[in-house]
Amino acid sequence: MVDIAFDNETIESIKGMVGKTFEAYSCDPFIFTPNVFGIVGFCIDGKCYKMTSDLEPVQRFFSADDVAVMRISACDRSEIVSKMDDGQMIDNPVEDTIRAIDIVNDRETVTHDEEQKTLYSTKGVIFHLASGNEISFELGTWFSEMITIRRGYDLINSFTPIEDFLEDWEDSDGYNPECVREVKTIA
Repeated sequence: MVDIAFDNETIESIKGMVGKTFEAYSCDPFIFTPNVFGIVGFCIDGKCYKMTSDLEPVQRFFSADDVAVMRISACDRSEIVSKMDDGQMIDNPVEDTIRAIDIVNDRETVTHDEEQKTLYSTKGVIFHLASGNEISFELGTWFSEMITIRRGYDLINSFTPIEDFLEDWEDSDGYNPECVREVKTIA
């Protein structure tokens, strides 16, 4: 199994966010869709974090591909910069207490000629706020550095459905896909 989900250090860092004030997030302005390229900054109780989506070479099932990998790490405010040419990060105020954080992971498996390959990856996170609102950050496709940002309620239902993964393999005779979504709640 290839595992590109959040590691224990990242999960411990996320645990430290619960109960704190989510002051704002910074990203490039939306253009037509709520997607931003490669980086979102968080300001939580005066500390800065960056969420990145970078393409990395990964053994994805039966071939090596460049796959979008989500990471979250503490950082200096100066590290939260646009990856776009002439990009300009804008602050989006939140000013609400984080009650819980969901980490959304998919376990994707493909079987071919009795050989099974599995990719376990983090697809996104959902911040549950004291007001009842949620903010989610999702990697919608495995080959794109775009991060989809949503605000609202029941945002897990807005994530790219696992059926999309299954449909990607429909025309691949002899390949049997399976996908299970796991949501780990940190409260």
